[in-house]
Amino acid sequence: MKTEIMAGVPVDCLTYEDIIREVPMYIKTGEKMTAISVNPQIIVEGKKHPEVIEFIKNSTHRIPDGIGIVLVSKLTKGNIKQRVAGFELMIKFLEYANENCSSCFFYGAHPDVLKDMLRKLEIEYPKMNIAGSIDGYTSLKDEEIVDKINQVHPDFLFIALGFPKQEQWLNRNLDKLNVSIFQDVGGSFDVLSGHVKRAPAFFLRFHLEWLYRSLSNPRRIGRIFQLPVFLFKSLLWNLKNR
Repeated sequence: MKTEIMAGVPVDCLTYEDIIREVPMYIKTGEKMTAISVNPQIIVEGKKHPEVIEFIKNSTHRIPDGIGIVLVSKLTKGNIKQRVAGFELMIKFLEYANENCSSCFFYGAHPDVLKDMLRKLEIEYPKMNIAGSIDGYTSLKDEEIVDKINQVHPDFLFIALGFPKQEQWLNRNLDKLNVSIFQDVGGSFDVLSGHVKRAPAFFLRFHLEWLYRSLSNPRRIGRIFQLPVFLFKSLLWNLKNR
């Protein structure tokens, strides 16, 4: 697996097929796969959260989740040719779980979002074992959450607490969890539940889902400016570290 460094943050040259191909080995051996998104937001805000950057560096799969990542790789003559979107990867994990009767645990999001998502997943993935769930507003402590997850020993754990909380939580608890496949999924539960609409086909086709989400949510509007900042920082870092 080839790895590129963008402003000091590692990103792996991966495809969906590369990741899914390795899932059976991780589940069989009990080793831990951490499929962690790396996008312009994380790289731009990384200095505020050094523990998150350290967690990314130690992860097994640092996925290029953002068209900005692909663009910087192209401009610096790298090897990353396609984006691996966190949402799409989660869907592929769910499809794998359904085909192989694997078990999944879901942690995060609003209680109503979580409930509605699980109801839909039961219909769409009937062979998948929904081992358990905890909403993101729980009063349970980390130790209690870990214990509840370990009691059912799921194959997959999806964490939807948003950046940087989900990465910080994983950084604190990864070694204590009896799980094979971990993924930080941001707002994916909201989309899967139907509470938030996926970007229209035009935005998806041109890899502008990030722009649609920013324009649709006033709280995210500032992220529009993160892409040019990311491009500048990454290209400047590349020039200084050749």
